[in-house]
Amino acid sequence: MKTDDPIIRILLIEDDEDDYVIIRDILSDIPKWRFQLDWVSSAHQAKEHLLSMDCDVCLLDYRLDNEDGIEVLKTLKKSECKAPIIMLTGYGDHEIDMEAMKAGAADYLEKGNLEPRVLERSIRYAMDRARALNVIQKSERGLRELSSRLVEAQERERMRLAKELHDSIGANLAAIKYMLEAKQLQMGGENEPPEGPTLEKITDLLRETIVESQRIATNLRPSILDDMGILAAIQWVVRKSQEVYSSIHIETEIKIMEEDVPESLKIIILRIIQEALNNAAKHSEADTIHLSLEKDGGFLTLLVKDNGKGFHPERLQTRNNLSGGMGLQGMRERAELYGGIFQIDTAEGKGCALKAKWPLGKSVSGSD
Repeated sequence: MKTDDPIIRILLIEDDEDDYVIIRDILSDIPKWRFQLDWVSSAHQAKEHLLSMDCDVCLLDYRLDNEDGIEVLKTLKKSECKAPIIMLTGYGDHEIDMEAMKAGAADYLEKGNLEPRVLERSIRYAMDRARALNVIQKSERGLRELSSRLVEAQERERMRLAKELHDSIGANLAAIKYMLEAKQLQMGGENEPPEGPTLEKITDLLRETIVESQRIATNLRPSILDDMGILAAIQWVVRKSQEVYSSIHIETEIKIMEEDVPESLKIIILRIIQEALNNAAKHSEADTIHLSLEKDGGFLTLLVKDNGKGFHPERLQTRNNLSGGMGLQGMRERAELYGGIFQIDTAEGKGCALKAKWPLGKSVSGSD
């Protein structure tokens, strides 16, 4: 390292002062190394230190009096510690090594084998990986934000098209139908053309066209969501599904208020419910579907559960390719795009449960 390189801030979590002195001396022997070593002797002190200042890397002793180093590691990873953590131990143990790495350790070193070259390389690699991970995470956040804006634009376009179909084309079709019916009454069935379509057939075709345009507009953007809110929209979706799939009983359990759901999240919830009910009705062979939406431990939780045949998780890819809907992967992407968690719990012969959770109080951007 060059002498003009920035100082590396190291936090040592170690309850043995002799080990602290040894590690300090090893760091001092690294050629051209510029570091600031802070020493604390407990996990509690480490958390307090991390709240007040940043560090570039943590060195954590596996044994801290009565504290389990693995549990301390997990606690630090969940707290304010964004720096890589290198686990130090007095003896080698492959199982502990694997457990530490699984818990999020950047490396696992034996104190007896510590020397300047080994420690310098471990710290340098850990910092390099942390920087690379940070770049990846920033890129992922940027992609999510871009995807959110694109989906938001898509939803605005859907709203515009649905409005055009309803207000312009739908209104014109309804006016034409009214005039044809009026003309038919005026003519009293007389002077019908001897060949070709009758006014009655034309009116029937026009009526079918109006119904179809209304269906397309509703699929683009259910007007009930904007007019009456998410609670009424959910009941509407359930009622429509029950009409189509009359052999399936759909139970609903809604334990939220309208204001509990952010505006931009409402269409996401509705789309996932529509797809989940459709998939369950078509493919699960269930006779009961349970739908719930509630506050649960700081989260807004949506659950759609059926008592059908279920499927093996390895078939998820096949299920995602089913035509006619966004599929399981599409539901997962929509939930996660808006800061949520999407979970699938299923097995052969044990039904299927789809759960989506969004943290309460967190701003949600985008739509659909």
